[in-house]
Amino acid sequence: METTMLNWDPPRGELMAHSCFPQTILWRLRPIRFRIVVAVTVALAGAVLGMTTPVLAQSSSSLTSTSTSTQSPSLQQPITTTAPVSSATSAPPEYRVGKGDVLGITVYDMPEFNRIAVVGSEGTLVLSYFPRPLGINGKTTQEIGQDVALELKQLQILLDPQVSVAVIRVESKPVVVGGSVRNPQVLQEMQPLTLQETLMLAGGPQDGAGNSVLVTRVDGTGSAISYDLALKKVLSGTDPRFNIPVQPGDTVQVLPDQKVFAAGDFKTPGAFPLGRGQQLTVSKLMALTGGWQATAKPDKAVIVREDSNGQRQTVPLNLPKIMARKEPDVTLEANDLVYVPGSTGKAVGLAAIKGIGGAVMLATGYLIIR
Repeated sequence: METTMLNWDPPRGELMAHSCFPQTILWRLRPIRFRIVVAVTVALAGAVLGMTTPVLAQSSSSLTSTSTSTQSPSLQQPITTTAPVSSATSAPPEYRVGKGDVLGITVYDMPEFNRIAVVGSEGTLVLSYFPRPLGINGKTTQEIGQDVALELKQLQILLDPQVSVAVIRVESKPVVVGGSVRNPQVLQEMQPLTLQETLMLAGGPQDGAGNSVLVTRVDGTGSAISYDLALKKVLSGTDPRFNIPVQPGDTVQVLPDQKVFAAGDFKTPGAFPLGRGQQLTVSKLMALTGGWQATAKPDKAVIVREDSNGQRQTVPLNLPKIMARKEPDVTLEANDLVYVPGSTGKAVGLAAIKGIGGAVMLATGYLIIR
């Protein structure tokens, strides 16, 4: 008997029907196999996505950076390498730039065009990328920024430049304040100042200051003009005839208090103010002191003064003859010391000369008058 069934290749359906595995088990294996395939597929897809995520992130970052760098210059923050904004002064927007001022030029998004420049003696601004200087004297920083931007555009260096200009240091508006003030200094007038405000910025008058303020300025013809103003009226600030506006280039000097000293056998010795421009004679001093005492030797009186070289000088006086107009009256100078000896003879300090700032300097020598 032939065993033909060994070579028999039954149809798939029959194999499944006649298999040793129950049909229900085979149908259960199908979903498991399907889930395995799906899981493998998902895992492979995840691995592919994981590998491409950094590339996508990098591409996204590059796109963002490109978008930022191509924004309008007006939306960008200024890039300052040589003229940082923090170094600018507090000059007001209306400040007019002058010769010697130091400026910071900032071109937005173009740091290679940033410059720190000094306004030249002719009121011009020289920038290396311009073929000629720009005239900027008397202009505000906004106007200068517009001029620089226009020049960059006309020379076709930049299409739409955004330029900012700041005053780093003011050097063109000096006002010299000296004399009997607490803090002599050179001020830079960044905004209009009155004489009272100028003196207050220098700390005000110090002890020993006189009642005169001397303001010296140069007019348009180059001639010097001086104004002698009463200090008290200037400090009150109520009278514009005295509290005048200060101009760049002015020299303001508070003059020291000037006095004449009377010592010895006067009825009322002391220090007597000598106003600027006023004259005080010996006869007037006699009236201020009430004259000499009965024990005095008025014909032996002297004036002790110092010359321009600091050398001591004595000028003899015969007070009775001066008062009787038998000898010419003598005009006293600031810091003169008029001494009248007594009948018993006295020693007197040769100096007691009032110096600048109210300090009294005492000399080392003594003059014996008998």
